[in-house]
Amino acid sequence: MEGRRLHESHMRPLVLLVDGHDDTLALHAIALSALGFNVSAADDGAEAFRRACRLLPDIIVTELTLRRASGWDLLGQLKRDSRTRDIPVVVLTGDAQALTHARAIREGSAALLLKPCPPDQLAIELRDVIQGHAAGARVSSSG
Repeated sequence: MEGRRLHESHMRPLVLLVDGHDDTLALHAIALSALGFNVSAADDGAEAFRRACRLLPDIIVTELTLRRASGWDLLGQLKRDSRTRDIPVVVLTGDAQALTHARAIREGSAALLLKPCPPDQLAIELRDVIQGHAAGARVSSSG
């Protein structure tokens, strides 16, 4: 697996934020920007996939409830496409069922976070996933 470089610098990774709820999308976009991320936001799966292919973000955060396509559909599409399959995807949802968590991992999500997730905690989790993903890429490309 080829290691991905962070956009701009390690200090401001690019996150694609996807949520069908406008208020949550705006809250997280503003907060993550203030917490050191560059943010691109989309409210539906089709637009999110187009942006992912064009921007190749460092990480994607998606809610499961989206417009026009579910977060599950988006996750599957991202993991099937060679341009986006190596981008870590974090599922952010209010669904705390064990089956949801198991499905997220089975379908290729790097993590599942439960709402409400305070923005500062979200930022910490995203940085951890990005760092873990980058370390895994270095190990697999050197081994």
